[in-house]
Amino acid sequence: MKPGLRHRLSREDRAKVSGRRRPAARPALRLPALSGTALRLLGGALGVVIVVAVLAHLLGGRGGLPEGGEGAVDEDLAAWCVEVELAARDAAAALGLRESWIMRFEPGSTGGDSVLTVMEFRFPGDLHKEVLNLAMTRAVESLGGGIVRGVEHSAARVELEVARRGVMTHRFVLQRYSGYRRHAGRLALVIDDFGRASQATLDAFVGLGIPWTATVIPGTPSATRQARWFSARGVCLLVHMPMEPEAGEEWELGEGALYTTTARDDVDALVAAALSEVPGARGLNNHMGSAATADPDLMRALMRALADRGLFFLDSRTIASSVAAAEAERAAIPWAERDVFLDPEDDPEIIERQFASALDRARRTGRAVVIGHPRANTLTVLQRRIPQAREAGFEFVTVDRLLNRPGRRP
Repeated sequence: MKPGLRHRLSREDRAKVSGRRRPAARPALRLPALSGTALRLLGGALGVVIVVAVLAHLLGGRGGLPEGGEGAVDEDLAAWCVEVELAARDAAAALGLRESWIMRFEPGSTGGDSVLTVMEFRFPGDLHKEVLNLAMTRAVESLGGGIVRGVEHSAARVELEVARRGVMTHRFVLQRYSGYRRHAGRLALVIDDFGRASQATLDAFVGLGIPWTATVIPGTPSATRQARWFSARGVCLLVHMPMEPEAGEEWELGEGALYTTTARDDVDALVAAALSEVPGARGLNNHMGSAATADPDLMRALMRALADRGLFFLDSRTIASSVAAAEAERAAIPWAERDVFLDPEDDPEIIERQFASALDRARRTGRAVVIGHPRANTLTVLQRRIPQAREAGFEFVTVDRLLNRPGRRP
């Protein structure tokens, strides 16, 4: 997703959008007359520095551009726009808005604005627009931006204009639809251990007809082929990275796994190798790893490798003493944790109970991350229960929609 950016408006354009008159022009800057000796000094490097400093002071202490020049400013703004859109989506979802109710329009597109990126948030009749307005305002302010203008067009429609450091970036349109019903909770279904499954199994899980997440184990016979197959069908994809379990557990991790004895300088190369076998992966989660995820130094090295690549981490929580989430937070990368194991045993009755537990958690907390495996019993239960859950108002999303994102102010 590439938001409409680089909308550095002129003072006149900002005034037009905001409806304010352009302030009176500042009087022209007049420098004092300089002697011949002073002029010769100004011709040298020292003189240039002095002139820049004087001009910066006289113009209000604005100084120069950040390191990297205008390009660095635009890249920083682009990254901020991505984050603020995610924050706004998360705030809307927390109030029960469904993913399909949020529309995004690029500048210049039909339904959009000539300059700003427009996001329309359709909300149900039982949600007060003031509550959604406040949630949007807090989402923007949590990232250092602000709502610079708000217009209430009717009891059912409000428009909010978003800016950061004086540059307007978005228009948020809050539009009531009285026939809409809020979701009862959101579930992210994650199916682990692809790379060995049959094509019929892949087809069956894609046929569930919901957004979901697949994880592929690098080093398995069909890892790369299945990763590409999933990516081509828009399935959210993760590397299911083999990691060392606690002593006494049976395990056969193969080459490329992360061990507590792995040299920390080798972690980056192992992550790179795994990603090359699972093209299109948006993040990484642990395969086994009860010992590895409890090792702070190893997790710190892993999170650095993920941060360098803009990836997120999903902790499968194979042990209660995992430090993965804490290290992800320290590295400022998005992360999530498993809430429910769907099939700890390959037993339909247990899977049914675990699915019900996931729904209960989503109903109570608004969300649940559920991890299962590509097994026949798991598939059968999902094929029966997912339509029932959707009818009851639950929404299924990919796991990247339930990430914790460090850096947002409360």
